Amino acid sequence: MRRSSAQPKNTSTILDKPLSFRDALKSKLSPAEQARAIYSFDVLGDLALIEIPDVLQRKRTLIGNILLACNPRVKKVYEKVGIHSGKFRVEKIKWLAGQKNPETIYTEWGCTFHVDVGKVFFNPRLSTERQRVTSFVKKGQTVAVFFGGVGPYAIQMAKHAQPRKVYSIEWNPSAEKYVQENIIRNHVSSMVESIHGDIEKILPRRECDHVVMPAPENAIDFLPTAIHWLSKKGGLIHCYTFVSNHSPELEAREKIMRVLGKKIPFKLLFVRKVSDFSSSKWQVCVGIKVSFNKRGKK
Repeated sequence: MRRSSAQPKNTSTILDKPLSFRDALKSKLSPAEQARAIYSFDVLGDLALIEIPDVLQRKRTLIGNILLACNPRVKKVYEKVGIHSGKFRVEKIKWLAGQKNPETIYTEWGCTFHVDVGKVFFNPRLSTERQRVTSFVKKGQTVAVFFGGVGPYAIQMAKHAQPRKVYSIEWNPSAEKYVQENIIRNHVSSMVESIHGDIEKILPRRECDHVVMPAPENAIDFLPTAIHWLSKKGGLIHCYTFVSNHSPELEAREKIMRVLGKKIPFKLLFVRKVSDFSSSKWQVCVGIKVSFNKRGKK
């Protein structure tokens, strides 16, 4: 009997792998456009954020739909249309594809955050940095987080470091409801207290072992306020700032000296690179150890 050359219906076949966003987008662009395209993007829960160069603006809808099609977990795509700016460091965004809702639930290091990326500052690329700062906090210590946003630093510390108390201070009114919800969502109400208002007008609730200042644009200017939140024995300030990549430690020290002068004794424990801001400029986290004595007491 002659055998059929046809494959049985239930025999598995080798399927083509789904195209990545990069490969799918390249197939729709000219060589010149491919060279200018940005293929990286941020994902917060079911929301993707991407930058689109000016030369590709006429294809922004196409780019958004391709990103949506290539990432099954992404339900909505927004375009970054400006850097974090303004009083509340909010990032301007525009809808590209999928659902029209800039709110999402984002998870990192076992913590979940409800966030509206169009109304509050939130950077998923700082996930590892937030965990690094959390590692400095010891059980039973007290922390103040200036510019606390929706609570990512404070809540991570509460979940992983067992502090006595963490104060998350933020003056963006849009962030207030999110941080309150996130505190409850992560079951840290007994350890995290959200304070809404201008940090320079808020009296310290308790002496702190750490002050975290994740606002590189102007955190240095608030160092005198951070000093008032520290314990009488001193403590560690984690201050973010921008410095030249040629002499980051020297520049960081000079910036601190211009604000604190010689009245407050401090030691620079570290200057850690967080990210590249430009080809010649870094964002760094500076560890400032303050030790009060008779000459430098509060």
